[in-house]
Amino acid sequence: MDLHQIQYIVTIAEEQSITKAAEKLFMTQSALNQQLLKLERELGTPLFERKKHSMIPTFAGNIYLESCRQILNIKKDTYKIIYDISQEDAGMISVAYTPERGAQMFSEIYLYFHQKYPKVLFKIHEGRAKDMEQMILKREADIAFCVYENGHTRPQFEYIELKTEPIVLAVPKTHPRAVLAGSNSHETLPEIDIRLLRDSDFILSSKSTRIRDMSEQVFEKAGFRPHVLFESTSTSTIINMVRSQVCCAFIPGSYIDPAEPMVYFTVTPRIYWTQSAMMLPGTYLTKPEKYLIKLAKLQACHQLPVSGAEGAE
Repeated sequence: MDLHQIQYIVTIAEEQSITKAAEKLFMTQSALNQQLLKLERELGTPLFERKKHSMIPTFAGNIYLESCRQILNIKKDTYKIIYDISQEDAGMISVAYTPERGAQMFSEIYLYFHQKYPKVLFKIHEGRAKDMEQMILKREADIAFCVYENGHTRPQFEYIELKTEPIVLAVPKTHPRAVLAGSNSHETLPEIDIRLLRDSDFILSSKSTRIRDMSEQVFEKAGFRPHVLFESTSTSTIINMVRSQVCCAFIPGSYIDPAEPMVYFTVTPRIYWTQSAMMLPGTYLTKPEKYLIKLAKLQACHQLPVSGAEGAE
């Protein structure tokens, strides 16, 4: 095995296509195909089953790929440690976050990070919580900025807590039950029996999100299925619908805005989640990665300095 050959095979498996893999590797389709055929001749068995336009690993191919990925991960981890101890302050961080709040977080902290570590590059992945778990398990991302619900972490991951926030029920101000919130509900977050909203319209987050799992548990415990207008992956879309007095929805507490024409409740039992940096157990964190996580925690707690990265030391 040589590292170039290993990367070729892994990329073919990821793309499930010789053509797409060749484009990603900046080589010709013919050259990549020849490398694959050469390796299969050496091993005496096919590594991929050619199905129409797809390349599917055979049983032998999956065994070979497992070893390939382990070798590539050893190489990546070794380079991380060497960069760290040599104080080169260089290298690559593969990070995952959500398309909305995660993207906003990264854009707010990037300048601070880049001023301190200008040679460190990023490989960015965007996805929902469940997608990011798979990215971490497959070693596609080193760190994922995501959430875990109601204090329930998963044993296959390690977490660094950033901030805990409530999940609240946002209700249009014109809704008949809005009066139950009283004044300043954005501060008091009064409790409501969700069964009082049995006949109300709701918008739910998509099934790929943690907040969807949590809201479904609330309805299940309350003993009814809500009337759902539609589902959305966009928190902004969901809030806009509540703002337009169309429906009720569960939203993260960080989106509470006292200026909006809506009131806010918590439900019984209260639900919350914890923003965190998630990784595989035992992951070696370089100084730049630790600094990135520190900045993310400051941003989550609204403690980033007004200007200059020096204030975030």
